[in-house]
Amino acid sequence: MDVGVLTVVVAALVALVLRRVVVLRRDWHTARGFATGMLVVCVALLVTAGGFELKHQWVQARATALVVHVSGSREAQADCQRFTPELVDLSVTSGFVFSDSQNVAHLRRTVCNDLYAWLLSSKRAPTDGQVRALHITVHEAMHVRGEFNEARAECFAMQQDADAARFLGASRTQATALAERYYRDVYPRMSAEYVSGDCAADRALDLTPGDGQFP
Repeated sequence: MDVGVLTVVVAALVALVLRRVVVLRRDWHTARGFATGMLVVCVALLVTAGGFELKHQWVQARATALVVHVSGSREAQADCQRFTPELVDLSVTSGFVFSDSQNVAHLRRTVCNDLYAWLLSSKRAPTDGQVRALHITVHEAMHVRGEFNEARAECFAMQQDADAARFLGASRTQATALAERYYRDVYPRMSAEYVSGDCAADRALDLTPGDGQFP
């Protein structure tokens, strides 16, 4: 499990709620009004903080499952950026993989938030951010797999977008539409480093896993 500041806060709030329950039981006849009020406040804080923590852990687990599925590595992980690091992150990257810790795909907080929103949606009309979030996760999985050439990783990722969408619960029609939308609307606007003239539409959208195209 990923442990961050919010994880510690949630653990502290659990302890505080348990403490307030003990106080309420002990002082029921003398200070039940104040003790009850404090318990309600603590529970409200715990529910709020716990909701954000569960969201982080759940979407990170789903992103990890996808990275494992696409990369073929059982040791692969996805690391969703937390709120505090995002505040000081001035980079423009949406995700990255370190060559010396290749099994971890680091994803920007906005990417994980968009992926979370797509996972909970009907998947019939994804936003631009949701389309990019799924693809970025797949793209970083290609780096985990060992492909660090950005243009090749981008092309291989587009080959897998539909399969990835289906893996996360989209129908075949929804998955194909998402992959086609990325190729049509996003790929042409990518910087030259990510674009290859050899990555034609039929290669980007029609190949299936196991066809020998991966390095």
